[in-house]
Amino acid sequence: MVEKAISLAIERMVRQAPEHEPLPLDPADADYILHCLAAISAHFDVDALPSRPLDQVPGRELMRTLVDLRANLRPKTDEQHEAWALLASAILRVDVAAAFAAEWSHRKR
Repeated sequence: MVEKAISLAIERMVRQAPEHEPLPLDPADADYILHCLAAISAHFDVDALPSRPLDQVPGRELMRTLVDLRANLRPKTDEQHEAWALLASAILRVDVAAAFAAEWSHRKR
């Protein structure tokens, strides 16, 4: 039951992120997310870096990428574990930016 609740919470974070628009990420947050994805690419056999700049990646696509990497990668080495651990903070940064974007869009109406 706990696993299902966690899955629902993750899916809620993904769906909260804008489907077609990039998120208004602070430059430091964008740098952190790129650092995280570069570490994943360097230590796992995956190409985690986006094919376009983050300011062109829709928020939902970015969030889905991060949560899928966190859920599916299984670290075996210390380096992999360190890279994988960065994903939690990257997900939180995207979640906060998505919440900010949602609040901002409601205020503009």
